[in-house]
Amino acid sequence: MSARADILERRARLVAEAEAQRHALAESLGVCRNALRVVDRGIAWANWLRARPYLVVAAAAAIAVLRPKFALAWSARLLTLWRVGRLLYEVIQPVGGPKSGGGEKPTSRTTLNLTSGGN
Repeated sequence: MSARADILERRARLVAEAEAQRHALAESLGVCRNALRVVDRGIAWANWLRARPYLVVAAAAAIAVLRPKFALAWSARLLTLWRVGRLLYEVIQPVGGPKSGGGEKPTSRTTLNLTSGGN
């Protein structure tokens, strides 16, 4: 056989393998399809709300005015969730590296040297 025939045969074999792998992946993802659909909708809603922060503020203000005890109870939960999220973000962030080329941003665990002439 010529080199061209070998290449064409290998290509046909690889294309068949890729098709089989795509089919197997589609079958295995079919089980997760509903969960992925819910997650996708949640991300879409979060992006929509992120683009309209005034709606979040208006809803929070309305709840605080109409049901202050409810708002107080949930504000404590949300504050705890926010703190845990920030803690996890700070722990995970060094693995991904800084997004911009700037220096390290001061956090609750870092201190700034405000004395003149200090390194």
